[in-house]
Amino acid sequence: MKYGMNHLSLAVRLALTAGALTIAGLAQAQTQTPPADTPSSTDQNTPPSRNKAKTLQSVVVTGSLIRRVDVETASPVVTLDRATLTNSGKPVLGDVLQALPSISGNATNPSNNSNGGGVASPLLEAGDGASRVSLRGLGINRTLVLVNGQRMANPDINLIPPEMIDRVDVLAEGASTVYGSDAIGGVVNFILRKDFQGAQISLNDGISSHGDSQRRGFNLTAGATGDKFSIAAGLDYNKYDETLASRRKFSRQQLYLSSGSVVAAGSSSIPTGRIQLPASIVGQYGCTVDSNGNANVTLAQGDGSALGDYRCRLPSDTYNYAALNYIQTAQKRTNGFVLGSYNFTDSLTGFVDAFYNHTSSSGQDAPSPVGTGDGLIIYADNPINPFGITFSQNRLFPGDPNSGYTFQTRLTGAGTRVHSYITNTGQINAGLRGNFGQDSSWIWDASVNYSHTKRDQRDTNEVDIPSLQAAVDAGANIFDQASVGDQLSKGVKTPIYIFTQSTKQAQFNASGELLDLPAGAMQVSMGALYRKQMMNYTVSDFAVLDPVTTTCQILQEACGSPGRGSYNVKEVFAETLIPLLSEQPWAHSLNLDLGIRSSNYSTTGTTTNGKIAIEWKPVADLLVRGTISQVFRAPNLNELYDGRTLVQPNLNDPCRGLSAADLAAHQAACQFVPVNWGGNDPAQVNTFYSGANTVGAKLKPEKGKSIDIGLVYDPDWIPGLSTSLDFWHIYLSDTLTAIQADTVVNSCFNNASSPYCSFITRENNDSTKPGQVFLINTPVVNLGNTSTSGIDYTLRYKIPHFDLGGMDPGNFRAGLNTSYTSTYNVNATPGEPGTKTVNYAGTFTPQFGNISRWRGTLTLNWDKGNWNAQWQSRYVHRLTALNGDAVFAGVNIPMASVLYHSIQLGYAVPSIHTRFDVGVDNLSNKLPPLIYQNGGNYNVDTATYDVLGRYYWVRATVKF
Repeated sequence: MKYGMNHLSLAVRLALTAGALTIAGLAQAQTQTPPADTPSSTDQNTPPSRNKAKTLQSVVVTGSLIRRVDVETASPVVTLDRATLTNSGKPVLGDVLQALPSISGNATNPSNNSNGGGVASPLLEAGDGASRVSLRGLGINRTLVLVNGQRMANPDINLIPPEMIDRVDVLAEGASTVYGSDAIGGVVNFILRKDFQGAQISLNDGISSHGDSQRRGFNLTAGATGDKFSIAAGLDYNKYDETLASRRKFSRQQLYLSSGSVVAAGSSSIPTGRIQLPASIVGQYGCTVDSNGNANVTLAQGDGSALGDYRCRLPSDTYNYAALNYIQTAQKRTNGFVLGSYNFTDSLTGFVDAFYNHTSSSGQDAPSPVGTGDGLIIYADNPINPFGITFSQNRLFPGDPNSGYTFQTRLTGAGTRVHSYITNTGQINAGLRGNFGQDSSWIWDASVNYSHTKRDQRDTNEVDIPSLQAAVDAGANIFDQASVGDQLSKGVKTPIYIFTQSTKQAQFNASGELLDLPAGAMQVSMGALYRKQMMNYTVSDFAVLDPVTTTCQILQEACGSPGRGSYNVKEVFAETLIPLLSEQPWAHSLNLDLGIRSSNYSTTGTTTNGKIAIEWKPVADLLVRGTISQVFRAPNLNELYDGRTLVQPNLNDPCRGLSAADLAAHQAACQFVPVNWGGNDPAQVNTFYSGANTVGAKLKPEKGKSIDIGLVYDPDWIPGLSTSLDFWHIYLSDTLTAIQADTVVNSCFNNASSPYCSFITRENNDSTKPGQVFLINTPVVNLGNTSTSGIDYTLRYKIPHFDLGGMDPGNFRAGLNTSYTSTYNVNATPGEPGTKTVNYAGTFTPQFGNISRWRGTLTLNWDKGNWNAQWQSRYVHRLTALNGDAVFAGVNIPMASVLYHSIQLGYAVPSIHTRFDVGVDNLSNKLPPLIYQNGGNYNVDTATYDVLGRYYWVRATVKF
């Protein structure tokens, strides 16, 4: 498949234009001769001499182990400074980070309410209030989140206290040689504040233009700095009110694009029942039977005791579950942090960084759908049953023509299912750092890091199947809930799922100058670490999944499996920066950066990865850079040890509507499927997600390469201007993924020898619905190749101060940050017959999410005296939602581009040490584009677009 060659040509034109501007600027710079008395500039990219090293404060920059004084290096880092974080007005960091152009694809946030009432899994995010990041659209597992360079056990960026952050560095290229596993799409590094003096308290509030979605909170920060110590501590609290989907027009009803028409529909599990009957009974209603000779009816009148109370079930007989979902989940967070250091001597410092977060949150789903798939049986001789057949998951005995028929209803009397979470997370990093002698350039640091998170999930109002069965056996008329709803709903339970993770790490690093070369000092950094990670997932006994029946004692969707595992990793690493040339014609500086890392995992063995990077400054204000690095990701604990979880995706079954000859040619994939079969009913089929170890499989790391070539231009003839252009490419093979149900079935359909044929189990000929998928195993496997490439362009300009007719207009700054995705190529099953590589750039799919080609932000800042203001625009380009029709395969639907605007205005009152800020987000009240049933949450893509609409916020900050 090919998408938008015109977009690629546009990207090339952009690159050529930027290159032309650079060459023009370079020529201009060469023609400008500085006055004789002007001192020569010092190139920050030239490694400092020993004397300079003593006077300039070098730091470890994100993307390198080398301590540098350089502003720009070979690594393309985008930095969000403290002012940017503050001006956004966001109480949590997730809303700020997820707006970056380099972040795309599927990543959860507090608008995610999908599947919260069930799907018991450690991976479940719906309603837990988390926000995660997916750089380059490669997924949250391929983006490494760090706090001061240290990993988090729970990389939910909403749990990081914003007041302890000085800046956020975002590196959107592979960095496995610097940070190890997971840094494939890149790294998000939260850098902590230092030397905080005094105290401040801030209060904030916000509400949407609809009068809902209120948020409010406060934070208190205090610190002190002395000759030998520095300490800062803070407390933060914020609360978000839940918002029902019925409060917005686009989400109040589940919409389906079906056969080219948009219909307001919902779930086929309705309170009046979806009742399967054989042709011998259903004929009196005039219903059209399926290929198995069956049809569905529903209650039309009366109490259901007579056959005349029923009619044929129509496609329009659905239940609007969407209205009871949340488009903003309920959240309350309390954070605390302590940052401190103490100088024992001039060459020895101790430090500790610690934070703790307590989050309580909840999502909500409609009342429980329940039926024979959950293990319920309605016997033929039950007085409430007028049909004289038994409704059950399977036939009571082989060949029984009067059992095995399906019954499905929705117990509205049980109330909505609320899935609540309490998540506690703590992290502490402590250690020592110092010098190897007062006259040495060598420094060292040793640290230990411990992080722990525990998530307690409770799903209220889950139906207890044994209690429901007892009520039905005792005569509670499940065909007519209106009269006996309270009897049917007495047996609800609250299953508890507890997910625990921890990380323990010890690390030692040393760095300094190794050799004096003609172009400067050769610098080296090296180190070693040991890390152990653990996970444990427990499930209430009555909610443990039976892999044979696919049920438990409560609703099938809420059944889960315990999981437990751990691994350790030992790593050694080194990096060197070698200055090759300095102060030469067309080589103001030329540096070579080499890195290597060897990682030994207790689960997958040893992998060694390297990088090579070039930094070339032909002149002082132009940096040409390039990096080629090997990347890898070891299978994580969930991918290894998660127990079986029932997931029910929609399956586009290739066995539908086939002739006898076609079925014979695809017998492995289409076993028991009848001729001209109408397809799975419902289209949602049972699949078992699980870690590889659960099914006895072995995993290996996914590996690949990351390439970045770019330039940075800071023209001295335009003071205050800095611009960069980077071409990037990331390639991965043997990708770790939970195989999709569609992939399993299509692979077997195209190749009868596929190992995935054994993953498929269909109902046999003894069933009332032969050919229906009973179960598909979808464990984590090494499968497929993925590659993505594109261009990033940034511009920052601090406009020189000017007067306007004798009036001082203040100071202005502008910033542009854009990303263009040229390719996002995926081959799901390389080497198998019928396989192909698909370019998902410019498309939306449920699997990969939103991979729009263009994303960008434009920010304008102004300040004068006690006033300041900011205008920010965020752009998401138009794209195509693939396979958007529920009936017709291959139908793609357009999604319009969206441009958001936000404003902020601030005023400081020095006399009372107070600052006031007001702001409006989504100023023009843009609505998200519709993708109908393809969106996991109420018709839209919540990972990309705003769902609340225009939003007002205020904040007051007092400093002491």
